[in-house]
Amino acid sequence: MDKKLLNAYMQTDYIIDDDIGIWLINIGQTERTLSRYLHRFKQPTAAFITAYNPHSKVVSKQQNELRHKALVAELNAKQLDFLNGYGAGRDESWSAEKSVFITNITQQQANQLAAKFEQQAYVWLDEQGQVSLITNEHY
Repeated sequence: MDKKLLNAYMQTDYIIDDDIGIWLINIGQTERTLSRYLHRFKQPTAAFITAYNPHSKVVSKQQNELRHKALVAELNAKQLDFLNGYGAGRDESWSAEKSVFITNITQQQANQLAAKFEQQAYVWLDEQGQVSLITNEHY
């Protein structure tokens, strides 16, 4: 991944906006309270994934909406729980992307979803609440 794209991921706010309220997640931080929430599940980890803009190439709003609906359908078919969210770049040169915060998920499952929806990377929250970027070199 080139440095410009990596920087864009690092300068993005990942926001959960659903039943548990609004929660801001940033790569490199530790989210202990959110981690405690995740420990109610068998697998106390989570992935923040979008289906928007495959391979980090901008596509139309209509295409992105169809891709997001396909991601949600995939999660429902696999019976994976998720909360709604979005990723918003701090520099505003990249439009906010609808995303999902998938709970009770393994990293292998997250890797498969990210690959299927042609994403360059996704945000991972581990058992200790550490937030990291998983790039496609790892899946």
